[in-house]
Amino acid sequence: MQKIKIHDDAPAGHPLHANLEPVVDFLVASGNSLAHDYRWGSNREGYFCHLVKPIDFHALTDKFDFPKTIVFGIERNVIYCQKTGCLIQAEGNVGR
Repeated sequence: MQKIKIHDDAPAGHPLHANLEPVVDFLVASGNSLAHDYRWGSNREGYFCHLVKPIDFHALTDKFDFPKTIVFGIERNVIYCQKTGCLIQAEGNVGR
């Protein structure tokens, strides 16, 4: 099976988190859920998406081809895009 390529940046004219949308879609379709009524929030550090359950990193690496600029913080249940500053994080680790 060919992996889906995740780009290191959002396409021109799209929100900064657009390159991470397929990741959130996959995690939610796989049984995770959004921790808030909104999908993406923002603060002075950038955009964030909080999930209820831990991130399934193994399933993600099986499904997607990630660039080096998107890093996994497995111990903290975080996915961080170094280029855009966008973050996907499991709710239990928010603020850690």
